[in-house]
Amino acid sequence: MNSNLISKFTILFVIVVFGTYGCGDEQAYEKAIPQKWETSLTQASVGAPINYITTGSVISDQRIEVTSKLSGYIKRVFVQEGDSVQEGQVLVLLDSDEVDSKIRQANAAVATAAAAYQDAEIDIDRYEKLFKRGSISDNEIRKMQLRFETATESLKQAKAGLTAALSMKNYTELKSPVNGVIISKSKQAGDLAVPGVPILTLEVKEGFIIETFVAESRIINIHPDDTVLVEIDGIQKKLNGRVKSVVNVADPVTRSCQVKVSLPDVNGLRLGMFGRVYFNIGTSDTLIIPTESVVERGGLQGIFILDKEGVIRFRWLRTGRRWADKVEIDSGLYPDELFVLNANSRMRDGDLIIKEAVR
Repeated sequence: MNSNLISKFTILFVIVVFGTYGCGDEQAYEKAIPQKWETSLTQASVGAPINYITTGSVISDQRIEVTSKLSGYIKRVFVQEGDSVQEGQVLVLLDSDEVDSKIRQANAAVATAAAAYQDAEIDIDRYEKLFKRGSISDNEIRKMQLRFETATESLKQAKAGLTAALSMKNYTELKSPVNGVIISKSKQAGDLAVPGVPILTLEVKEGFIIETFVAESRIINIHPDDTVLVEIDGIQKKLNGRVKSVVNVADPVTRSCQVKVSLPDVNGLRLGMFGRVYFNIGTSDTLIIPTESVVERGGLQGIFILDKEGVIRFRWLRTGRRWADKVEIDSGLYPDELFVLNANSRMRDGDLIIKEAVR
């Protein structure tokens, strides 16, 4: 009985093994059947851009230095570096004791001149009456008229001096001419303010540019109005900039030239941000292909090449730089080879192309 049981198990094992083997062959045969696709084919193009990359910082197109119109000691500075200010806001207050003294002097001079004018006015009126009656000579009336004119001019000068002294009082308050950000503070309370010497520096909150420096060996490839790509840390998208100005005189120490690039008005852009500028200084002989042609199989990236029999074969590629719509190919592709333009996830090595639309 044991031998019969062993024989039955042996027969059952053989049936299972061969049955499984047969099913595996059937599945493998089904997978081996190539699919047919109607798709577009294309070839690689030549001429990947050569980028020269520099770094820089975002600054304002308008930088204003706040200076005093008169000499005087600084009484108070109301702002710090990095503060945002509004147009008309008081930034610095100067000591006004000297100006106040000049105003008092000017008021006194006006009072004195006004009294002299009133006295001369009374005298000229009296002398004119005496002259009409013939009581005084022509010489005496001319002297009185000259005295009256002198008093009149003295009063005008005194009033002008008072106006100037009062205007100097306005200069003791230094106000912001625009809406901006304080980027530099050169003096503190107690320092002497001198005309023409900056106390604060501010930048306007609009018209942003990125300031960068280019090696003198590369400056010949960069021109005003060139379009460049700008990448700003903290902003999720790349910006299209325009070269605003190129200083063709190199710094004697760094051997680099200043270049300013205008930036578009985008949300999140702030003064002082770090960025990279990509200058296009030519093209290379490297092949580039559309991004949509690249697929991933088994952890490898490649494309489906069309062979002479109309069969597509997956080929791994070594890729380089990437852009929004194209990929640089370092190796694995020849310029005259055709490959699938719009590869999809269902395509497999060995599939057939039944309709070719070359682009």
